[in-house]
Amino acid sequence: MSQNYPRGMKRRSLTFVALASASALVLSACGGGSTSSSASPDEEVDGAAGTATLVSIQSVTDKGVMQDFVAGFEEATEAAGMESNVVVLTDASTYESTLESVSGRSDLVFTNFPPMIQAVESVAPNHPEVQYVLLDARISEPLDNVQELFFRENESSYLAGIVAARVTQTKKVGFLGAVDQDVINRYLAGFHAGVKSVDPSIDVCFAYVGSLSDPALGKQFATTMYGQGVDVIHAATAGTQLGVYQAAEEQEKFLISADVDVLPLAPNYGLTATGPDFATAAKVAVEQYIDESFESGLQVYGLKDDAVRILPYNDELVPAEVQAEVEEAEQGIIDGSITVPDDTTVSSLENCG
Repeated sequence: MSQNYPRGMKRRSLTFVALASASALVLSACGGGSTSSSASPDEEVDGAAGTATLVSIQSVTDKGVMQDFVAGFEEATEAAGMESNVVVLTDASTYESTLESVSGRSDLVFTNFPPMIQAVESVAPNHPEVQYVLLDARISEPLDNVQELFFRENESSYLAGIVAARVTQTKKVGFLGAVDQDVINRYLAGFHAGVKSVDPSIDVCFAYVGSLSDPALGKQFATTMYGQGVDVIHAATAGTQLGVYQAAEEQEKFLISADVDVLPLAPNYGLTATGPDFATAAKVAVEQYIDESFESGLQVYGLKDDAVRILPYNDELVPAEVQAEVEEAEQGIIDGSITVPDDTTVSSLENCG
């Protein structure tokens, strides 16, 4: 392991991997091509600071969360002079074996989402010298080498609720979540509160698509919701969101997306987007490794940390006075004068009829 080498020394690039299953796709950091070559882990080459690997259970070309996260990961590791690899898993039976394999070749390992919890809990204790960053998931007991990285998505989605409440003509807005889990529910809780802060009489309808990666299903749900009188949807549906973009454009109804800029994908009816700055989050973790300031345990970032945000508006659809109202609310959240409910409140929310 390169942790035995001083910072500024590296091994030859490990664009490997012989994994346990063909269900893992390995991408190099410089272009995304599949690779199968490997170098001796004992070779040292001047100029870099170790090896980082991102193990994702979601597509990294989803035009969403993971594509953004990978961009930040690759930019940060390149700037730090680290070798880097991206591994995409499609078979749950390989999660633990793959994580064990990459841990033997890496100094910093990123992975994501609750299905990876068991693998991290099993593998991380075997590699106390490796630093792990687990995105949007919590392990059952803290480990000194595992950081659980979370965001206050509810804070940015509160701002989305203000936009939706000001733009709606039907006084009926909607929220689509990928799956019923705490991360998605933070978006819902914040959005619901933001809408009601403007006009308590506006109906908020919400539903879960049931998939992180099914655009056709996303389009079906969004089309149905628009057909029920909703004229603005806030969607937090990961890779499924591609279908929601399509539905908004076809139905000529408004959309607020999550995590990535909505305007290139729904240029006519996309209003804005809110959510974590995943690229920046990846950079922060890499910088912690380089600075030897790694923080284990739960790390939660929000508006105050510039880790969640509202993305550019469609200025033709969102009036300047609405944008100013959102900015005022954002400052209120940062200074503590506005408290935004979190995912623990979702069970008490009343869905529309």
